[in-house]
Amino acid sequence: MADRGAGAQARMLRVRMCAYPPDKESPMLRPAVVASAMLSIAAPCTVAAQDLDEERPIGEVALSDDTMQLRYIASGRKMDLEQANRISAGFFLSESRDIVLMGDVLFPAELNIDRLQFLFGPRAYAALLEDENNDVLAASLGLEVRYEIDSSSGLAISGQAFYSPDILTFGSANNLTDLSARAELRVQERLTIFGGMRWFEFELTEGEGDRTLQEELFAGVAWRF
Repeated sequence: MADRGAGAQARMLRVRMCAYPPDKESPMLRPAVVASAMLSIAAPCTVAAQDLDEERPIGEVALSDDTMQLRYIASGRKMDLEQANRISAGFFLSESRDIVLMGDVLFPAELNIDRLQFLFGPRAYAALLEDENNDVLAASLGLEVRYEIDSSSGLAISGQAFYSPDILTFGSANNLTDLSARAELRVQERLTIFGGMRWFEFELTEGEGDRTLQEELFAGVAWRF
């Protein structure tokens, strides 16, 4: 009889433990609850930090033997241009004292290809060339393609192509061509180095031929603010 009573009590204890599991505040479960809470908080914070980092503006300095270019790049969302992926403004100076101001608004193309970014849109140029009365205004259309080879190191290659036809080029030029390609490498969280080749020229009016502002290698640095 005593054995039967002990067995019944043991069964009753097991039933109670299954029906009423230990309280979440018990010492055994407390570490698991804390860990779960930390993971649930960290995940959205990490995504938010990545989004914030992508929206930080970038300043670039590019140098070659005969040219210098300064460029400021920002997210379109920063300037209330929700559909634009990127806007930028630039200042170009050549050894011959050619000065070019430029600005663009580029929009993304949804290709759904991993690591490949495709942007297109307009870029405006205002140039004060070395020769007197050789001023040019141009409204070009173009694209930029960037492929990220390794996300951990920021190794990537990119290319740009912009062209302004005669009907959109005013002043002392018939058209404008601006082509470039470069490789990039992130050396620090906010610092990227790059190098490449650029071909930048105007076709002048009145049979004066082409005016090449840059046709050479360049190198530079980019800083994410």
